[in-house]
Amino acid sequence: MKDLIKLKIIILGLFSIVALLSSCTKDFESMNQNPNYPSTVAAIDIFTNAEQSSIGGISRGGGQLGGWIQHTYLGPWSQQWCKVQYIDEDRYMPRDMSPYFQDPYTNELKNLSIVITKAASEKNESLVAAAKVMRAWVFMFLTDIWGDVPYTDALKGLEATGTLTPKYDTQASIYADLLVQLEEANVALTGATNNLGSGDLLYGGDPTLWRKFANSLKLRLLNRAAGTPWSFTYNMVGGTQVTTTPGAAALATADAQIGAILADPSKYPIFESNEDNAQLSFPGLPYRNPIFNTLYTRTDQGISETLVDWLKARTDPRLHIYAQPTPNSVAADIILPYDSLQYVGFQNGRGITSASFPAISLLGTQIAYTEKAPLYVLCYDEQEFTIAEYNKRIGNDAAAKNAYENGITSSMERRGLNDAGIVYPSWGKTTITVSKTGYPVDYAAYLAEPNVAWGGTDVQKFQKICEQRWAAMYGEGVQAYSEIRRTGFPERIFEYELQKAYYPNLGLPIRLQYALSENTNNTNNLAEAKLSQNIELTNEGMFSTVGISSQVWWNTRKNPIPTVTDVH
Repeated sequence: MKDLIKLKIIILGLFSIVALLSSCTKDFESMNQNPNYPSTVAAIDIFTNAEQSSIGGISRGGGQLGGWIQHTYLGPWSQQWCKVQYIDEDRYMPRDMSPYFQDPYTNELKNLSIVITKAASEKNESLVAAAKVMRAWVFMFLTDIWGDVPYTDALKGLEATGTLTPKYDTQASIYADLLVQLEEANVALTGATNNLGSGDLLYGGDPTLWRKFANSLKLRLLNRAAGTPWSFTYNMVGGTQVTTTPGAAALATADAQIGAILADPSKYPIFESNEDNAQLSFPGLPYRNPIFNTLYTRTDQGISETLVDWLKARTDPRLHIYAQPTPNSVAADIILPYDSLQYVGFQNGRGITSASFPAISLLGTQIAYTEKAPLYVLCYDEQEFTIAEYNKRIGNDAAAKNAYENGITSSMERRGLNDAGIVYPSWGKTTITVSKTGYPVDYAAYLAEPNVAWGGTDVQKFQKICEQRWAAMYGEGVQAYSEIRRTGFPERIFEYELQKAYYPNLGLPIRLQYALSENTNNTNNLAEAKLSQNIELTNEGMFSTVGISSQVWWNTRKNPIPTVTDVH
C-alpha cells in the first residue's frame, strides 16, 4: 500500500514538473532574449553607430578623426601636429595597418549596407540616401590612402554567393561609382521632407542638409581628380632648387562636372555657410571628443613647427586656437607687465626621445582639451577653397579671389574668431586659464598681409589657396595628407628631410602600407592590386622612386624628395 501511494506521488510530481516546464517554455524565446543584444534593430539606430564609429571611433582602427590614424599618423605626417614623445610614427616608421584597413569594412561599411537594405524595405529613401553619402565618405578615405581597394565585392562576405577574398577595384573605377552614388543621393533627397530620425548625429535627420553634404562631398572628389596645373620651384635645404612640372587631370571631365554643380544651385545645392558643416558634436561625459579622451591624461602630441611658423609669418589669429603658449612663457606672462607669450612648434620626426615640454607648444585647448569639441567631417571653408582652385584653373581670377577670401574668413568664424573680436590665449589640460593678453581679430588686416593678400603670379595664387586649405583643415589629417600629396604644398614639407626618417632620402610616403592581414587572407588579390599599381617591393610599398608610376591615381605630380635635414 505504501508503495502504491509513493508511486502516485511520483506520477503526480512528474505531471507537475511537465506542467511547470510547459508554462515556462510557452514564451521561452522571448524570455531568453538579451535586451542588450536585440535580434532586430531599427535602421536609424544602426546608422547612428556607423556615423559615430566612422568619424569618432576611439579604437586604433576606428574613426578618421578621432582615432590613431589622425593623432598618431596623418596629423603628424601632414605637419599640422607632431609627436613630442614616442616619436616613431612621426618618422614614418611602419606599423601593422590592418585595423585601419579592415575596421571600416567590418564595422561602418557593413552597417551602412545593412541600413541601406533595411531603410529601402521601410521605404525610407532619405535614410537610404544619407547612408550612401556616408558610405562614399568612408570609401573615399580607403581609396585615397591606399589606392586600389576592395569595393565591388567588398561587402558580400555574408551573402550566400559572396566571397571572403574580394578583388581590388581600381581607384579610377571607385571614384566613378562614388560620383554615381552621390548623384543618386542628391536625386533621392530632392524635395524630401521626411526626417531621417533623431538618431542622425550629423544633421538631426534633416534631408535638405544631407543633400548639401552629398553635393559638397562630390566637389571634394572632383577637385581631387582635377589636376594641378602649376609648376613650382622649391628652395631645398642645402641650397639646391628643384622645379616640378604640372600634374595632369586624372579625371578629364572633373572641371566640367564641378562647373555643372556650381552653375545650378537648385539642382545641386551645396554648403552656404558654417551652419551647413558636417560635424559630429559631443554633449560631454560620457560622450566626449575622442581626441580629448586620448590626450587629457597624456602629453604625446604638440603642434608642428611647420604650421606654427606658417601662422606666425601671417600674424594669423588661429595660432591662439591651434596651439597653447609654451609653459615657460605662460609663467613669465603672469608676472611681467608686458606680453611675453610665445608659441614654439616642434619639428616632425626628430631623432630625440622627447621634446623639452616647458619650451614647446601643445595642441590648443579648443582642439584637444575640450571634451565637447566637435569633429569636422566636411566644412564650408574647404568647399570655398575648392571653388577658388577651380576658378583659378579655368581662368576666372575674380571668382577665385572671392572664394579664397571667403574660405579664410569662414575658417576663422568656424574657430570662433569673429571679425573685430578678441582672442585670448588659453592653456592647461584640465582647466582653461585665460591670459591677460588679448589679440585682435581683423579680417581686412589679415587679408592684406603680404603672405595672404591675393596677388602675384598664378602659381603663387594656387599656392595660397592650397596652403590656406591645409591650415583650415587642422585636425583633419586624413584629408590634409591627401591634399599635400596632390598639390605639393606646403612647400616646407618637401624642402627638408626629417632628422630621423625611417626611410632616409625618400621624403613623404605616397600611401600607407597595405594591411598585413590582407597579405595573409587575400594574398592573390592583394598581389594583383600591387602589380597593377606598380607598387614597389621595397620600403613596404610606401614610396615611388620612379616618377609617379606607383602613386595613387589622382596624384599626378612628382613632389621633391629632400635629402638634407634642417634641425633647429
